[in-house]
Amino acid sequence: MTFQPAEDRIVVLESFADPIAAHMAKSRLEAEQIPCFLTNENLVSLNRLYGPASGGVRLHVRQQDAEAALEILRYETVPMAVSHPNDAPEPDIVHCPRCDSTDVAFGPATRNTYSFPMLMLSVLLGYPLRGKRFHCFHCQHEFKRSEAVV
Repeated sequence: MTFQPAEDRIVVLESFADPIAAHMAKSRLEAEQIPCFLTNENLVSLNRLYGPASGGVRLHVRQQDAEAALEILRYETVPMAVSHPNDAPEPDIVHCPRCDSTDVAFGPATRNTYSFPMLMLSVLLGYPLRGKRFHCFHCQHEFKRSEAVV
């Protein structure tokens, strides 16, 4: 029986909800010559609902490289959602209709905002289909552009 030295052991560095974000972090580490690999990528890609149950897409490194990898990823922000420039509305300042805060972002809805056809399609596909809405980070209210105070 052989024992691995502590510095050669593999550790989980970070877990990601999105496979794209995990690949971006992996590419950043590989660019700095730090060997790493991903697990659970196919499971999470196959069905997004399995992600939280399986722990997400995990990024593994050698224990001896863990501190350097954390330092590299600390200053590199890896987006959790990829958005396209065409998805964003025009850049005027939007205020929350509930609390009048300007701490508002546009993106996929976090609450169930289904119409009946969208609910049925979501059930058939096996993952939620959500539209894009504004989200207030101050009061957690989600709203459409028509409800926004500009």
